[in-house]
Amino acid sequence: MLSLIQILFTVGLSFVFQKSQPTDAKNFALDDLGNLYLIHDSYMERFNAVGNGKFRSSDLNYGNIEYFDYTNPLKPFIFYRGTGKLVTFDNTLSEQGTSIDLFDKDYEQVELLCGSRGDYYWMWDSRNSEMIRVDANFQKISSTGNLSVLLGKEFQPAQMLERGKHVYLRDAKWGILVFDIYGTYETTLNILPAKDIQIMNDEVIYSDAQYLYVLGGDWLTEQKMELPVANPDRVFYHNQNLYCLKDGFLTTWKYSETTRN
Repeated sequence: MLSLIQILFTVGLSFVFQKSQPTDAKNFALDDLGNLYLIHDSYMERFNAVGNGKFRSSDLNYGNIEYFDYTNPLKPFIFYRGTGKLVTFDNTLSEQGTSIDLFDKDYEQVELLCGSRGDYYWMWDSRNSEMIRVDANFQKISSTGNLSVLLGKEFQPAQMLERGKHVYLRDAKWGILVFDIYGTYETTLNILPAKDIQIMNDEVIYSDAQYLYVLGGDWLTEQKMELPVANPDRVFYHNQNLYCLKDGFLTTWKYSETTRN
């Protein structure tokens, strides 16, 4: 486990208000291209980064949207864990083909699923406590092996994502496990975010009720910034813009460093 030697920069009120928009979205996300997705119970909206396009998915009949993956902005998808369904879209949020049923492919214990380069996927198999990488046809390419056996811990991860040269597995009890893109375990970051993390340029971005944290790409130094909105439902940090969802409003703030202690 990598001990986090926090050379901590605490920044004061660092965000300048830009705009606010009402929304009944339950969640939102921004992809690497800066496209904004508003995620409602049964449909999604996408707003282009340059502001000249809006797309909406059809209403989906698989239940409430549980997990949305935007690893590939040209091929985002939704994973419905309870039914094992995966629904893929193009960059206009038009549904592509029929949904994929993981149960029919003998993956009945997949608790998490995320995108991987080359139109591949990573899956968390809770039965065997392992991450499995599969191709577009869901044929196994590689795996981590049983992590409970390998690391001597019982895992119940809440998030998995591939970014750059690494795959990250967030566990509320043990921290953030880091693997290479082939599934070889590298280290564990000793931080325990309660909500989803972001990864940008190897930086780990996460938040609590009061602060936004940016763990540097060296995984040793960390910046701590006070949030302009207390206890938001969802926070996203992209290109020095902070997005906060709370009480039916999505507010946007611009980073502006003021003080350091």
